[in-house]
Amino acid sequence: MSNARGEEANNYRPCLIVAHSEAALVSSLSREFRRRGWDVYPASSGPEARRLARLLAPEMVILGTNLPEETGWLTCDKITRETPRVKVFLIDAADRPGQEDFALYAGAVGLIPRMGAVEYLIREVCGLTLPLAG
Repeated sequence: MSNARGEEANNYRPCLIVAHSEAALVSSLSREFRRRGWDVYPASSGPEARRLARLLAPEMVILGTNLPEETGWLTCDKITRETPRVKVFLIDAADRPGQEDFALYAGAVGLIPRMGAVEYLIREVCGLTLPLAG
Protein backbone atom coordinates (compact mmCIF):
# COMPACT_ATOMS: atom_id res chain seq x y z
CA MET A 1 0.00 0.00 0.00
CA SER A 2 1.37 3.43 -0.87
CA ASN A 3 0.73 6.94 0.46
CA ALA A 4 -0.05 10.18 -1.41
CA ARG A 5 3.61 10.53 -2.38
CA GLY A 6 3.67 7.00 -3.84
CA GLU A 7 5.81 5.55 -1.04
CA GLU A 8 5.37 2.02 0.23
CA ALA A 9 4.57 1.78 3.95
CA ASN A 10 7.93 0.21 4.84
CA ASN A 11 9.79 3.05 3.06
CA TYR A 12 7.70 5.75 4.69
CA ARG A 13 9.34 9.10 5.43
CA PRO A 14 7.27 11.91 6.95
CA CYS A 15 6.96 15.01 4.77
CA LEU A 16 7.56 18.63 5.77
CA ILE A 17 7.12 21.87 3.82
CA VAL A 18 9.06 24.92 5.04
CA ALA A 19 8.35 28.47 3.86
CA HIS A 20 10.15 31.34 5.56
CA SER A 21 11.75 34.58 4.38
CA GLU A 22 15.07 33.74 6.10
CA ALA A 23 17.11 31.34 3.98
CA ALA A 24 19.32 30.44 6.96
CA LEU A 25 16.30 29.29 8.98
CA VAL A 26 14.93 27.24 6.08
CA SER A 27 18.35 25.64 5.67
CA SER A 28 18.66 24.82 9.39
CA LEU A 29 15.17 23.35 9.60
CA SER A 30 15.71 21.35 6.42
CA ARG A 31 19.02 19.95 7.63
CA GLU A 32 17.73 18.99 11.10
CA PHE A 33 14.55 17.32 9.86
CA ARG A 34 16.36 15.46 7.06
CA ARG A 35 18.81 14.13 9.65
CA ARG A 36 15.80 12.69 11.43
CA GLY A 37 14.44 10.95 8.34
CA TRP A 38 12.01 13.52 6.97
CA ASP A 39 11.53 14.55 3.35
CA VAL A 40 11.73 18.35 3.38
CA TYR A 41 10.46 20.65 0.62
CA PRO A 42 11.28 24.37 0.83
CA ALA A 43 8.81 26.88 -0.59
CA SER A 44 9.61 30.48 -1.47
CA SER A 45 6.10 31.92 -1.02
CA GLY A 46 2.69 31.25 0.47
CA PRO A 47 1.11 30.16 -2.82
CA GLU A 48 4.01 27.78 -3.47
CA ALA A 49 3.61 26.27 0.02
CA ARG A 50 -0.11 25.74 -0.67
CA ARG A 51 0.61 24.12 -4.05
CA LEU A 52 3.13 21.76 -2.45
CA ALA A 53 0.70 20.93 0.38
CA ARG A 54 -1.99 19.92 -2.12
CA LEU A 55 0.51 17.88 -4.15
CA LEU A 56 2.44 16.16 -1.34
CA ALA A 57 -0.07 15.80 1.52
CA PRO A 58 2.60 16.55 4.16
CA GLU A 59 2.38 15.76 7.84
CA MET A 60 3.57 19.24 8.74
CA VAL A 61 4.05 22.72 7.29
CA ILE A 62 6.21 25.42 8.89
CA LEU A 63 5.48 28.99 7.79
CA GLY A 64 6.99 32.35 8.54
CA THR A 65 4.35 35.00 9.11
CA ASN A 66 5.96 37.39 6.59
CA LEU A 67 6.01 35.51 3.29
CA PRO A 68 6.12 36.93 -0.23
CA GLU A 69 2.83 37.19 -2.14
CA GLU A 70 0.60 36.44 0.89
CA THR A 71 1.19 36.38 4.62
CA GLY A 72 1.92 33.19 6.51
CA TRP A 73 -1.27 33.84 8.47
CA LEU A 74 -3.38 33.71 5.30
CA THR A 75 -1.39 30.78 3.90
CA CYS A 76 -1.98 28.86 7.15
CA ASP A 77 -5.71 29.51 6.97
CA LYS A 78 -5.88 28.34 3.36
CA ILE A 79 -3.77 25.21 3.91
CA THR A 80 -5.74 24.10 6.96
CA ARG A 81 -9.04 24.61 5.12
CA GLU A 82 -7.83 22.72 2.02
CA THR A 83 -6.04 19.91 3.91
CA PRO A 84 -7.34 19.85 7.49
CA ARG A 85 -5.16 16.97 8.70
CA VAL A 86 -1.93 18.92 8.06
CA LYS A 87 -0.28 20.38 11.17
CA VAL A 88 0.88 23.96 10.58
CA PHE A 89 3.30 25.90 12.76
CA LEU A 90 3.80 29.65 12.35
CA ILE A 91 7.11 31.35 13.18
CA ASP A 92 7.15 35.05 14.03
CA ALA A 93 9.88 37.37 15.32
CA ALA A 94 7.50 39.71 17.14
CA ASP A 95 5.67 38.98 20.38
CA ARG A 96 2.43 40.93 20.30
CA PRO A 97 -0.61 40.37 22.51
CA GLY A 98 -3.25 38.17 20.90
CA GLN A 99 -0.95 36.65 18.29
CA GLU A 100 -1.15 33.14 19.68
CA ASP A 101 -4.96 33.26 19.66
CA PHE A 102 -4.90 34.56 16.09
CA ALA A 103 -2.56 31.72 15.06
CA LEU A 104 -5.00 29.17 16.48
CA TYR A 105 -7.88 30.95 14.73
CA ALA A 106 -5.95 30.70 11.44
CA GLY A 107 -5.61 26.94 11.98
CA ALA A 108 -2.05 26.68 13.30
CA VAL A 109 -1.19 24.19 16.02
CA GLY A 110 1.33 26.66 17.41
CA LEU A 111 3.02 30.04 17.11
CA ILE A 112 6.76 29.85 17.69
CA PRO A 113 9.15 32.72 18.39
CA ARG A 114 11.90 33.05 15.80
CA MET A 115 14.65 32.69 18.40
CA GLY A 116 15.05 28.99 19.21
CA ALA A 117 12.53 27.90 16.56
CA VAL A 118 14.62 25.00 15.23
CA GLU A 119 15.20 23.46 18.64
CA TYR A 120 11.59 23.95 19.68
CA LEU A 121 10.21 22.33 16.54
CA ILE A 122 12.54 19.34 16.75
CA ARG A 123 11.30 18.71 20.32
CA GLU A 124 7.61 19.29 19.55
CA VAL A 125 7.09 17.23 16.38
CA CYS A 126 7.44 13.91 18.19
CA GLY A 127 4.05 14.41 19.81
CA LEU A 128 2.27 15.79 16.75
CA THR A 129 3.17 13.46 13.91
CA LEU A 130 3.97 9.86 13.29
CA PRO A 131 7.18 8.64 14.94
CA LEU A 132 10.34 10.11 13.50
CA ALA A 133 11.99 7.89 10.92
CA GLY A 134 15.54 6.64 11.44
